[in-house]
Amino acid sequence: MKIVYDISVLGTGYYGNSRAGIFRVAEQIAYGLHSSQECNPFFCTAFSPESLIHSIEYLIHEDNLVGIPYLSGYFEKLIYKNLKNLVKKDDASAAHKFLTKVWRKALSHFISLQDSNYTPLYERDLYGKDIFHSPFYALPKETKAIKGLQRFITVYDLIPVLYPDFFKDLEAQLEIFNSIIGSLTPDDWVLCISRATRNDLLNHVKHLNPDRVIVTHLAASNLFYFCKDLEKIRLTKKKYLIPNERYILSLSTLEPRKNISHVIRSFCQLVKEQKISDLNLVLAGSKGWQYDSIFDDIDSAGLLRDRIIVTGYVDDEDLAALYSGALAFVYPSFYEGFGLPPLEAMQCGTPVITSNTSSLPEVVGAAGIQLDPFDREGLCQSIFELYRRPELREEMSLKSINQAKNFSWETFTQGTINAYKKSL
Repeated sequence: MKIVYDISVLGTGYYGNSRAGIFRVAEQIAYGLHSSQECNPFFCTAFSPESLIHSIEYLIHEDNLVGIPYLSGYFEKLIYKNLKNLVKKDDASAAHKFLTKVWRKALSHFISLQDSNYTPLYERDLYGKDIFHSPFYALPKETKAIKGLQRFITVYDLIPVLYPDFFKDLEAQLEIFNSIIGSLTPDDWVLCISRATRNDLLNHVKHLNPDRVIVTHLAASNLFYFCKDLEKIRLTKKKYLIPNERYILSLSTLEPRKNISHVIRSFCQLVKEQKISDLNLVLAGSKGWQYDSIFDDIDSAGLLRDRIIVTGYVDDEDLAALYSGALAFVYPSFYEGFGLPPLEAMQCGTPVITSNTSSLPEVVGAAGIQLDPFDREGLCQSIFELYRRPELREEMSLKSINQAKNFSWETFTQGTINAYKKSL
């Protein structure tokens, strides 16, 4: 199968140093296409002229994707050649850095002067291809005119339309979402990362063909494993100023949708009611938006303030130890397109308490405790049971590991390829 794969979102993520979530999924698809014997992939940049430079730079630095043809015209080939010569040159001098910066700006300025209809994707490059796949952005108009070309897009969630209050830049997100939906026809194929997202999409976009909307579940990285090295766990706790006591972990971007204030209030209520003196709450993850109320709740904890540890960003190499060392992982999010953190925790053998909403039940299954995201009493009781019953924690730990085995990037990749084959 000849597959044209749009790497615009990889360039955008590379340039913005945002390499989580959608970026990781798009990258896994690229890796899968590269390694598959069934696929003959071609890369392109179809989103915007600006994403062209970023995508080219991404490819220059990504050694795992060497050898895949990049569809482009003479102008784009010239950019690639010159950027590669600059970026790959082993020269850390100030003059070289300045020259590279000037060249990037000159390219960006040149692109901005082009006709508004300019696109880095050419119809001539699409002839004879079987599949066009965008892992995020709208399907480009150039792909509509190509007879026999099957068009695919990956959809992650419908948060902008279902929960608009959870976005800091709603207008921009809605613009992207509406462009995606507007580019779809009943003949197109949609890959959804969960059954919940598939159901939401079909309920919201009535003109899609349900037989062409397919679920391909995500997976957790191999970075996440059951860490039994107590010394590594101790050193990780020391690094992030976590007391050498038991702790509850919640890991996510600090933002309203993650329902972190609920975790804080439940923790404080539990500790006070049960008079627990050796349990801490660890809130890991970077600041997102509208997080002031979270820190207000922490400040309102009074004497318990010092038992709530905010780590900020956690390095990748520390995540397995941080997850594995936790008494439980608590994730009462209001809505998830998939919900990778609970799966990561389960892969580390950590008992999971999460919401019974959106995609989370299909991720944790019977291995996790599922609660209404507003149920404070239920959350307090669930944490307390794990705190006082080590046999329950061991039982849930084993179930977590087994549940996590149901998800893998190999299965995800093969599901994507099977969808391609089904379309032909």
